[in-house]
Amino acid sequence: MSMTGRERLLAACRGEQLDKLPYGPRIDLWYNYHRAHGTLPPKYQGWSMMDICRDVGVAAQYRHYSLVLEQVIDVEIVETEEMPYKTTEYRTPHGTVSNSLMFNPHEGAIIGYESEHLFKSATDYAAIKYILEHTRPVLDPGYIEACEEVGNDGLVMSGIRPWSAPQRVMREIMGYETFFYELVDNPGKVEELIEAAKALDRKKLELIVATDVELVHVAGNWSDEIHTPVFERFFVPWFREVNELLHAHGKLSVAHADGENKRLLPLLRDTDIDVFEAFTPAPMTKVTNAEFRRAVGNDRTVWGGIPATLFSESTSDEVFDNYIVNNLFKEIAPGYRFIVGMGDNLPFDARIERVIRVAELIEAHGRLPISG
Repeated sequence: MSMTGRERLLAACRGEQLDKLPYGPRIDLWYNYHRAHGTLPPKYQGWSMMDICRDVGVAAQYRHYSLVLEQVIDVEIVETEEMPYKTTEYRTPHGTVSNSLMFNPHEGAIIGYESEHLFKSATDYAAIKYILEHTRPVLDPGYIEACEEVGNDGLVMSGIRPWSAPQRVMREIMGYETFFYELVDNPGKVEELIEAAKALDRKKLELIVATDVELVHVAGNWSDEIHTPVFERFFVPWFREVNELLHAHGKLSVAHADGENKRLLPLLRDTDIDVFEAFTPAPMTKVTNAEFRRAVGNDRTVWGGIPATLFSESTSDEVFDNYIVNNLFKEIAPGYRFIVGMGDNLPFDARIERVIRVAELIEAHGRLPISG
C-alpha cells in the first residue's frame, strides 16, 4: 500500500527510509495573491488551495500559524481599524502601550506587519511585562479544522507562534534596532521581557505536548546580520529547553530557516531542532544546499532547496530542470532526510506548471539513494 502525502512528509522528518525524495511545496502566497486579484488560472477559479494541491498531485504544506491562541486578561483593550492599519491599545495598571499592524489585502496578506511597535521607551517595560504575565494560552480550534481540510494530502504546519520568545521581544515588541540599543542601555530589563515571553511559551508548550500534533513550529525568519550577535546567548539555550520537552513527549520541532544564515550555520545543530524548513539556497542566499546539509548534519531534516525565483517566467525550462537535477539532487545526495520544497514560498508571478514539473523530475531522478 502506497504512503499518503502526509505519511511521506512525516517519515522524512523522523528519518525513516523512503524510496524517493518527498515533496512538500508551499503555495499559499501565490494562491492568496491570485485569489485576492481574481487571477487564478481559469481551471482553478473558485477552488481552495487544497483543491489545487490535490489536482496537481503534491503533498501540501498548509500553514496554520499558531496552535495556541492568546487571551489577555485583567487588561483593558481598545482596538481601532482604519485599513490597512489595525491599532491595539493596552491599558494596564502600569501604564498604556499600543501597537499598530499593517495588512495588505491586495496581496492576500494574512499576517500583520508592525508599523508601530508596542515598546516606545523605557517607561513601557512594566506595562509590557504585565501584559505577557497576564496572557492566557488556549488551544486554537482552527487547527483541528485545518487538519480536517488537509486530511492525508499534506501536513499542517503549526506551533507556538511564528517567532520564538527571544525573537518576539526583538521583532514584534521592540523592533530590531531598538532592541540592540536597549540591550546596551537596559540589559536587565530586556532580559526580564525575554524571560516573561519564555514563561508564556512554556504555558503554551504544556498545552501543545498534550495534543496529537507530531511536528511543532518553534521559530523562524532568522537573518545572520541581525541574529548572530544574540543567537548563542538567547536562542540556543531556549531551543534546547523547548526540544527537551518536545522530544520527551515524542514530538519533533521545526524552524522556518528561510533567511540568510551563513554566519548562523555553526550554531544551528546546537539548537537540537529536528527540521529546518523553507531553506533558501544560493543564489537567493549565500549558502548552498550542500553547505547547509553539512552544517545541520545527516540526523536532521532539511525542507526546501529550490530558489523561489526559479519558478517565475524569467527562468527557462532548461535552466529550471538543470538546477533540480544537476544542482539540487546532486548536492543533497544520497537524499535521505530531505524534503523538496521552495524557499520559502511560491511567488505570485510563478508558473503553477513548475510545481508539477518538480514532481515529474523527482519521479525520474529522485529515487533514493541518489548518487552524487
